[in-house]
Amino acid sequence: MGKEIQTFDTRYIRRQEHIRKKDRLLSSIYKISQLLNRSITSDKVLQALVKEMKRAFDLQRSLIFLINKKENKLEVKYVIGFSPVEVNRAFNYPLDMNKNVCRETLVAKTGKTIYIRNSKNSPIITEFDFKMDSIWNRTSSISMPLKIKGEIIGVIQGDQTEKELVLSKSDIKLFSTFASHASTIIENARLQEQNKKKIAQLLSLQEITKKTSSTLDLRKLLNIVTVNALKITGASVCTLLLAERDYLRIVSQVGQGVIDTEKVRLKIGQGIVGWVAEKGVPLLVGDIHEEPRYIDFVPGTGSKLAVPLVSEKKVLGVLVVDSYEKAAFSLDDLDLLMVFASHISVVIESARLYEQVMTEKNFTSNILESSPNGIITIDENKRVRSLNRKTEEILGIKRKNILDKKISEIFKEGEILEVLNNTIDNHVNIENQELTFSRQDGSSAILGISSSAMKMDEKDVSAMIITIRDLTEIKQTERLIRRMDRLSSLGQLSAAIAHEIRNPLASINFNAQLLAKKFKTDKATDDIMADTFEGIERIKILVKRVLDFTKTGSPAFRKGNIHNIINESIALIEPQIKKRKVEIKKYFSDGIPDIIFDPNQIQQVLVNLMLNAGESMEKDGVIEIRSCLEKRRSEQTRLTISITDSGIGIKKDDLTRIFDPFYTNKADGTGLGLSIVQKIMEQHDALIEVKSKENKGTTFILRFPVKVGE
Repeated sequence: MGKEIQTFDTRYIRRQEHIRKKDRLLSSIYKISQLLNRSITSDKVLQALVKEMKRAFDLQRSLIFLINKKENKLEVKYVIGFSPVEVNRAFNYPLDMNKNVCRETLVAKTGKTIYIRNSKNSPIITEFDFKMDSIWNRTSSISMPLKIKGEIIGVIQGDQTEKELVLSKSDIKLFSTFASHASTIIENARLQEQNKKKIAQLLSLQEITKKTSSTLDLRKLLNIVTVNALKITGASVCTLLLAERDYLRIVSQVGQGVIDTEKVRLKIGQGIVGWVAEKGVPLLVGDIHEEPRYIDFVPGTGSKLAVPLVSEKKVLGVLVVDSYEKAAFSLDDLDLLMVFASHISVVIESARLYEQVMTEKNFTSNILESSPNGIITIDENKRVRSLNRKTEEILGIKRKNILDKKISEIFKEGEILEVLNNTIDNHVNIENQELTFSRQDGSSAILGISSSAMKMDEKDVSAMIITIRDLTEIKQTERLIRRMDRLSSLGQLSAAIAHEIRNPLASINFNAQLLAKKFKTDKATDDIMADTFEGIERIKILVKRVLDFTKTGSPAFRKGNIHNIINESIALIEPQIKKRKVEIKKYFSDGIPDIIFDPNQIQQVLVNLMLNAGESMEKDGVIEIRSCLEKRRSEQTRLTISITDSGIGIKKDDLTRIFDPFYTNKADGTGLGLSIVQKIMEQHDALIEVKSKENKGTTFILRFPVKVGE
């Protein structure tokens, strides 16, 4: 009787456990069924599915595989309950449907469920299964196919590691119901994403149509075309080629790893793109390695879609999108790109015609705009009638601010107004008359002015043509050459004097030391000898600095980051700066490239300038250090470092002399610091500039060249 009661209790417990498991499963099925009525991404769907499957069946781990038809592989798409190492392995080692014989690939091929209660004694365990069970410490598992309309799309799987997974036939049937719902939800999410993509593409196409119809600037138009074609197709690279006689030339290209478009010229009829241009029909290639017409156009391409640009039965060019993945484009993409190409063909043709008309119309104007000299016309009423771009650049004045204005309104006073008045009043032709001009930004320039009369007929002068040359850099170069000649002579003389001083100075120092030892020590004698040795030491320092200045050693150039050298320089002077309670503020721009320089020499420059800045201020002063990239007029891009202090400033008369050797206002200075700084900058093909106002502070500006490829 007791045995019967015990059997009944066991059955009752199992029955209750089955009911609880069924309730959990039905609850999970209900939860995921609600996802069918929601707009949700595939990632969220997969996350919900594996979570509910694990909870419903009390699994230790659960995961979903989906079949990649392109590569014939079974790929893990979402997991739960795995360690980081297991997750990494699961995602990075997809199962080959042909080579990897295991329960997962067998389920994916046959569509039949495989339940393994104990992998150690299961007859269906393959050698590959055994290997995977060892790696994942898997004891038992259930693997079930995911199907849509009879087609297997993947596998849903759960497993246990420390105990057996005990499932009855009813449990497996419920699991099958779960898998069926999961398949429907996954397919629903996929279709929703496809619809979203299509809607987004159509909206993008509408927006692109507006953009392309609103401009006749061909270059801007071509960029709009490639950028948006890339966007609506999700391609890796988009290329637009236009036909020129028998060839196609790349006119715009965007995307990852674009090629050097200047070197590419494709013959019409050559390759996939040339074939599309020749035939005037689109071509969709899912795998370029199986396409005999393919030419390695964009390295690493997996698939390609090319559509012709046709206007009035004439092929203008080809729009091409490439993907690094195989079968990346669909027939929907082809249809969409054909609609896009049809519109842009008309717009490109219109832009070309407009550009041709404008080129012919503005031919003379373009010549003037391209002139290396400033050209300005002033009528007999002394009003400015026209000017070119170079005039704006040289004078630092915007065209819109001076057109149709009298010269007296533009140039309030100064040499230039006097010269222009004389030229117009007396119809005087001048030739390269030099004068100094102050721009609105406070900078000054040396100009060369020439003039000639513009006559409507032989008698009347209708306007004067003024030609302006900026001679500032030429004059600066001339001054620099003269200065270098002086410094060279001074350097040779200084070196000779320094060498002549060094030997007698050594004897004086030695004799003074002997005398110091022989004299009886008393305070007066000690003070005299101390003054003597201090004077000798100052002469030694001066001689050393003179010799350092005259050295012609070349800098040890290497590539590096200027910000690192600035920070190291600040660390060197920090103790001295702290004594004065001076604060250093840094304002470094992002994206500053590495440059070529000698770190030790540039550190010497920075330390010198920062120490000078610190010494120019009382306590509680501020030194600001800024970096930026700068493009000045026609010069190359330069990396600019500015060091600004709030000190006493430099007198206006001293500004032109501060870089001269031996010029100093310091009681104990040698006058060589800034000369050495300028010499180092010259060796780096760099510029140094100073701006200062008395009692307001000083700014030293260092401009380093940023060369191509750095």
